[in-house]
Amino acid sequence: MEVITILNSFVQSAVAFFPKLLGALVLLLVGWIIGSLVGKITKEILRRARLDEKIARGRKAAFKVSDIFSVMFEWVIYLVFIQAAVEMLEINALILFFQSLVSFLPKLIEAVILVVVGYAIGEYVREQIIRSGISYAESIGAFTFFLVIYISVALALPLIGIDPFLINAILLVIIGSLGVGLSIAIGLGLKDIVAQMAKKYLRKLKKKKS
Repeated sequence: MEVITILNSFVQSAVAFFPKLLGALVLLLVGWIIGSLVGKITKEILRRARLDEKIARGRKAAFKVSDIFSVMFEWVIYLVFIQAAVEMLEINALILFFQSLVSFLPKLIEAVILVVVGYAIGEYVREQIIRSGISYAESIGAFTFFLVIYISVALALPLIGIDPFLINAILLVIIGSLGVGLSIAIGLGLKDIVAQMAKKYLRKLKKKKS
């Protein structure tokens, strides 16, 4: 009798769960279709707007903005529908997990937009420095680009709950290394000039004594 009771309970649970599972699968399918369409439409709009070319400004870009935003919007749709499917299944642990994940999305989108804007500003500033024709324009432009990217990343990290201490430490190491390298380069470059100036000074002293 106990076995029959257990079997009856299992069958009733399975029968009650099956419509929920079917509804969740339908939601996942609809979410996948809508997400894929949104991703493709977003990528096509950005491609036609030539956003990648405008940001890269003739250079080979490290990444394509159209790819980033299309994937981002696509996964936003996916996660929203996955959350709805999990809520339909009434699995509390998964519900809490996806609720926290979906609530995290706005901060992640803000951080991504901030880095992309920083990248665009960095490319624009670098191009203007190179066009100015000043001495060492390429090096100054590259350093300025790196600095703008660093600032944008440092501002973006707290938005997603990451302490920017590590990236700050890395920047200090890089700046310190550049400073030491520059000091050595200047020292080596001025070595001959300083030697010549010292010789001239010694000659003047000898003439005065004679």
